[in-house]
Amino acid sequence: MTRMCAVGDNVVDWYPQEQLVFPGGSAANAAVFARRLGLEASYIGVLGSDEQAEFIASSLAAEGVDISHSQWHDEPSSRTDVIVDQSGNRTFTDFLPPVSRIRLDAATRSHLQGAAWIHTGHSSFTEPLLEALADIAPVSFDFSKKSLEYAERLLPHIRYAAFSREEASVDDAVNLLRELVARGVKYAVVTRGGDGAIAVTPEGIFTQPATPIEVRDTIGAGDAFQTCFIANIVAGRTPAVALQAASRFAADVCSYRGAFGHGQRTALTK
Repeated sequence: MTRMCAVGDNVVDWYPQEQLVFPGGSAANAAVFARRLGLEASYIGVLGSDEQAEFIASSLAAEGVDISHSQWHDEPSSRTDVIVDQSGNRTFTDFLPPVSRIRLDAATRSHLQGAAWIHTGHSSFTEPLLEALADIAPVSFDFSKKSLEYAERLLPHIRYAAFSREEASVDDAVNLLRELVARGVKYAVVTRGGDGAIAVTPEGIFTQPATPIEVRDTIGAGDAFQTCFIANIVAGRTPAVALQAASRFAADVCSYRGAFGHGQRTALTK
């Protein structure tokens, strides 16, 4: 069975208006979505020493994600505060980052060997690890809204790049994709919210409209799109098929609360 590994962030996503928390984080989400797509998946990241860390870990384990190589530290869990508007669009209003950083020790490197790809991103604080990760397996990186200037030094180590540009025109998105290819990226996607997505691959440039859905919460949709697109490419499907599958999968994620569910009511404070 195909196996992917996610290396990076986990958080509790706190919805203060409703006193709800969900497990999340780009890397953790990607591992869960890979499992839901039928792949083996492991998650490697820093887990804290509080109830929220146990909540995140148990949610990942319930989804079948291997967390045996995660790194536990005596510190608070990372957290994002989230506001969701009436259209289901989410806004992050605060972020408590982890104190510790991920270590690539011998056991971790050995575990990563043989992965079809390793996923990480800008919110994972893994930039110093990218060269080492790319020596082990192909790397996918979530740049979200980050600039090309931020990305430039990282791109030589990345096979799959994803950017979010909700306000970008088609021409702007295509120009960004061409810049990425010029810097050595093999597969790149620009997601444009309700305007769909555009991808560049060795086969050319492809567009994909957004799948219509009644949106409840957009958190995690980008992670779902990226994971499904890469999983289909790794499986040997065409870019057009991969984009269509990714659009449907991301739309489904928008139809429920939280990135992958498992919500709990809690009265967290600042």
